[in-house]
Amino acid sequence: MKVVAINKLTEAQSKYPAAQDYLKGWYQIVSRGDFSSEEDLRATFGDMRGFNVAFRFPIPKTTLLVHTLIDFKAQVALIEDIKPGNH
Repeated sequence: MKVVAINKLTEAQSKYPAAQDYLKGWYQIVSRGDFSSEEDLRATFGDMRGFNVAFRFPIPKTTLLVHTLIDFKAQVALIEDIKPGNH
């Protein structure tokens, strides 16, 4: 899956250095994955939230959430924002 707007990922890694490895891990899993549906994504990320095209991914050992829009047919995940939130 292609991940778009990775500049947001880079910014979050700078802003939240303790989460750097976890954010990198999330990116690697998503970018190397072949997720054809929401169910496929949930099989890997059981704690993600959302439906339709908008999904939020909790980052382990942080309060960060990666907010995305995902087009399964096009195999594109757009990072909208990465910010603290409620897990």
